[in-house]
Amino acid sequence: MSKYGKRRLKIVFQPVEGKAVPMRAGEVLRITQLGNGQCVDFNCFNLHDYKEMLSVGFTRMHSFRPKQGDFLWSNPPRNNPMMAILEMPPTCLTDTLHARCNAYLFEDYYGFPLHTNCQDTFAAAIGEYRLTPDDVHDSFNIWMDTGWDDQGTTYIRRISGRKGDFVDMMAMMDVLAVPILCGSGDVQPTAAFFPKPVQVEVFESSAATRRKAAEWNARLKLSNNRTVEQFAVKEILATRELKRDPDYKPNFVNYPLQSTTVEVELSEREYGQLQRLRFADYQGDDEIFREAVMRWVFRNRTRRGKLKASSASK
Repeated sequence: MSKYGKRRLKIVFQPVEGKAVPMRAGEVLRITQLGNGQCVDFNCFNLHDYKEMLSVGFTRMHSFRPKQGDFLWSNPPRNNPMMAILEMPPTCLTDTLHARCNAYLFEDYYGFPLHTNCQDTFAAAIGEYRLTPDDVHDSFNIWMDTGWDDQGTTYIRRISGRKGDFVDMMAMMDVLAVPILCGSGDVQPTAAFFPKPVQVEVFESSAATRRKAAEWNARLKLSNNRTVEQFAVKEILATRELKRDPDYKPNFVNYPLQSTTVEVELSEREYGQLQRLRFADYQGDDEIFREAVMRWVFRNRTRRGKLKASSASK
C-alpha cells in the first residue's frame, strides 16, 4: 500500500480505556503496542446506519484468525467489508472465538463485585455517540491467542505481541471504529497479567487508499449485499417491548422448495467408488452420491471454491 494521508489523530489509551473514532472510507487506523503483549478489542459501526455493524461470526466464516490481507465484515444481510487489514506482524494473532468479557464473568469466576471488562469499556466509549450498552457487539480481538482442546474447552495463551508492533486497518466505508484495551489483563494472559497502554493513530485517506478501497469494494460487491430499502420491515423500534403485527405475512425465500428426481446409472467400478465414500451406516446411496456431487461442485464450479484453489496453488 502506498503512503497514507497525514496523521489527524494520535492518542494513548491507558489501562483500561477506549474511544469511538469516526473514520471516512480510505482512512487508516493504526494500533501500536507500547508494552509487550496487550490485547485490543475492536467494535465497528456504519457511521450512517448503526444497525450495520461488525459481525465476528460472518468474519470468522471468511477467516478464523483474520490477518494481513483479510477483511472485517458487517452483519448479514448487509455482508459488506468494513475494514481491510493492511499491516499485521507475525507476532499478532487475532481471535474471533471468545466473546467479550463482562462484569458477570468476573463475579462468577473470581467473586469480584466489580472489575474492568470489555463490555463496560465499549459501552462507555460508544455512549459519546448515544449508543447504549445493548449496542455493544462481540469483538474482533487483536493480539489474542486462543484455542480449544479435544474436550471443547477454550483457553487463552500468553499474548505474543512485542513493544513497537502495530496493526493498520483501512476503513472500507465511513465507520465508527471503537478500539479498547481488554479489561481482563490483570487476571488473564490477555495482557500477560499486567495491563499496558497502546497508541492509536488515524491517518487521513490518500489517493492511493481511496483508490484501493473503491477497487476492493467493487470486486467484493455481490447482488446479495442487501440495503435497508430491500427490507420487508425497515423501521427501527422506538420502544423496547415487542408487540406482534397482526397484518404481517412472512415472505420466505424460495418457499416452498421444489425437488426433482434425477436417475444416474453407475458402472460396477463407479458404484464401488461410491461405497468407499460412505461415512455413516445410515447413509443411502442417493445421499452419498449427492454429497459427492455437491462437494465437487463447490471445489470446481463456485466462486469461493475457485478462489481457494487458486490460493492453494500459489
